[in-house]
Amino acid sequence: MRSICRTNIMVILLGVGLCWPIWSSAQRPTGVGNMPTNGRRPASNPQQGNARPTASNQRETLPDTFGVFLFQVDNPNEEIAFTDSSLLHVHQYDPTRRRADDYGHLGIVGTAHYPLVYRSRQRRGLDLGWHQYDLYHNFGNTANYYRLERPFTNLYFMQGGEQRDNIVGAEFSRNFADGLNYMIDYQAITQEAQPLQYPNQQNQTRSLVTGMWWHSKNGRYDGFLSYAANTTNSQDNGGVIALGERGEYNSPLNADVFLEDGLSRYALREIMYTQHYRFGGQTDSTGQGRRAFSLSHQLDYDQNTYRFSDERTRSDDSFYLLFTQLLDEVDTRGVRYFVQHRSLANSFRLSTFKLQSDVRTAERQQRDLLEVGLSHQYHQVGLEPIDTVVNNLLLTGKIGLRAGKRLRLHADGQLALFDQRGDFRLHGELALDLGKAGQWLLHLTNQLYSPTLLQDRFYLLQRKVWDNDFSKTLETNAGLTYQLPAFGFEVSGNYHLINKLIYYDTSGLPQQASGVSNVLQLAVQKDFRFGHFVFSNRLVLQQAPSEVLRMPTLFGKHSFFYTGRWFKVLQVQTGLDLRYVSDFYPYYYNPFVGQFQLQDRREATFVPNLDLYFTMRVSTFRAFAKMENINTFWAPNDRLVLTAYYPYPAAGFRFGLIWRMLD
Repeated sequence: MRSICRTNIMVILLGVGLCWPIWSSAQRPTGVGNMPTNGRRPASNPQQGNARPTASNQRETLPDTFGVFLFQVDNPNEEIAFTDSSLLHVHQYDPTRRRADDYGHLGIVGTAHYPLVYRSRQRRGLDLGWHQYDLYHNFGNTANYYRLERPFTNLYFMQGGEQRDNIVGAEFSRNFADGLNYMIDYQAITQEAQPLQYPNQQNQTRSLVTGMWWHSKNGRYDGFLSYAANTTNSQDNGGVIALGERGEYNSPLNADVFLEDGLSRYALREIMYTQHYRFGGQTDSTGQGRRAFSLSHQLDYDQNTYRFSDERTRSDDSFYLLFTQLLDEVDTRGVRYFVQHRSLANSFRLSTFKLQSDVRTAERQQRDLLEVGLSHQYHQVGLEPIDTVVNNLLLTGKIGLRAGKRLRLHADGQLALFDQRGDFRLHGELALDLGKAGQWLLHLTNQLYSPTLLQDRFYLLQRKVWDNDFSKTLETNAGLTYQLPAFGFEVSGNYHLINKLIYYDTSGLPQQASGVSNVLQLAVQKDFRFGHFVFSNRLVLQQAPSEVLRMPTLFGKHSFFYTGRWFKVLQVQTGLDLRYVSDFYPYYYNPFVGQFQLQDRREATFVPNLDLYFTMRVSTFRAFAKMENINTFWAPNDRLVLTAYYPYPAAGFRFGLIWRMLD
C-alpha cells in the first residue's frame, strides 16, 4: 500500500509539472525585463557584457566591467554583478587551487581530489557516494545564466608540456528574438602525455552545460531548459611504489606503480526544466516595488553510470596483496563493477519576496524572502546483480532578510519523509557590515543524514563485498569570520562536531566511528602591499582525530608578486607562489572503490612547493606563463605529496590564453 501511495503522489506531481507551462507561458521582448511594472519601462543600458560567476564555487570568476548580471536557475532574483578586472588568479588553471583552501589530488590536474581543510558536504536525498571529481563537473542548477544586452564569448586554452596535456573551454551567451537567451559552458581537461607523467596515469574530463532561458513579455514567467553532460575517463595506476633511480629520473616513466590496467569511467547526464511564475510585485507611484509571489517548479531527470575494471597481471600483485580483505576470493583474471543510476526529481516551491531595487541597470537582489517547498525524488539503482529503488520526499523552506547593505540573514532547511525519513538539514548565515570597522560572518549548520549507497553495500564481479547496517550521522558545523578589507586582513574559526562518522579504513572497507569526532580550525589571511609589490599569506591550523580523519595540522600558501601597468595599456603581474603542509599521513586513493581511505605506510613530509608565473592583460585578452614545482630543480626527489603514493611531477611549463569577446 505504501509503494502504491508513493507512486500515485509521484504521478500527480509529474502531471501537474508537465501541464503548468501550457497556461503560464508567454513571450518577452529582446531586452530582459525585471518585475512587472505599471507601464514603467526601465532605462536601457547600452553596454552590457558577461562574467564568470562565483556562486557555485567551482570555477574561476572572470571579472567584468560591462554591467553584466549573473544568476542561477533556483533563484533568478539573486544576481551578482562584477566590476573587478584584476589578474590575481588567472594563472591558477587547476580547479583544486581556485579557492581559499586547496584540495589534494593525485598529482596531475583532472584527477580525484579531496579537501585538505575539512568541510562538510550538503546532503539532499539519496547519495551514491562518489564525489572525487565534483570540482570538474557542472550541472543545470550550478551553471550560470546571464542578463545582458550584448553577446558574450569567453574562450580559453591552457597547454602543458605536451600537446596532449591541455585544458580547453568556451562560454557563450546571447539574446535572441521572442524573449530567448541561450548559454553554453564547456570545459575539456586532457592529461594524456605519457612521457611527462607516471606510468599508467591518464585522465580525460569533459563537462558541458547548455541551456535556453525564456522570459515572458509581461515579466511574469521564466523558463529554463538545460542539458548537462559530464564524463571522466581515467587510467588508474594505484599510486607510485618507488621513484626511478637517482640520475635517471628525467622521465617519470622510470617509476614503479601498482596497477597496469586500472580503468574507470564516470558518465553523468542530466536534463532539467525549471520554471517560475510571478504575480504581484508591481511598482507603485512612488517607485517602490510591492510584495511579489512566485510559484516555482523544477523537473530533473538524471542518468549516471559508474564503472571500474582492472585486468590482473603479475605486476599488479603488490596492490592485490595490500587489500586482501577487500579483494578476497576475487577472480584471478581481475575485478570489475558497474553501477547505473536513474533518477527523476520533481519539486514545487511557493515564495514571497520584495526586491531591493527594480532598476534594470542594477543587480537584482531580494530584500526579504519566505519560501516553502516539496520535492519528490525517485531513484533506481542497478548494482549488478541487484536493483534498488529509493523514494525521497523532502519538505523544504527558506527565510531571507537583507537590511540595506549592512545586514543579511539567510536560513534554509529540509526534512526527509518516506525512505531515509528523519534526515534533516538546518543552515543559517548572518552577515554584518560595519563599514570601515570590518565585516562579520556567522554560519551554523546542523544535519542528520543516512549513509551513502556505497557505504551501505558494494559488489565486485557481482559478488557482495560488504552489506552494512550503519546508523545515521549527525553533524554540526559552526564558524565565525572577521574581515577588514581596508587592511587585507581576515581571520576565521570553525568547529565541526560529527557523531558516528563513516570512513574507509586502511583495508579499504567502510567503518563507523562509535563516538564523536571533533575538528577545530583557525585560518588567518593577511596581505601586505609595498607600492607595486604584494605579499599575500594564508595559514590554516586544524586539529582532528587521526584515527578517522587524515588532514594536515598546518596548511599554508603565500604569494609574492609585482603588479603594474606597462606602456599604459599592458597590465602585468609576475611572482612566486609557495604552498606546503605539515607532516601527516595523508589519505590513499583506492581506485577499486573510488574513495579516499586511511593508510599508515607513507608519511607526507614538509616540502615547500614553488611556482613561478607571469600574467598579462590587454583589453579583453589575457595570457599567462607558469613554471610549476621549480623546487625539484635543486631537490629532484623531494616531491609534494598530498595523497599517499601519488607524488606531484617534476618541474614543468604551462601557458594559457584567455580571450573574451563582445558582439
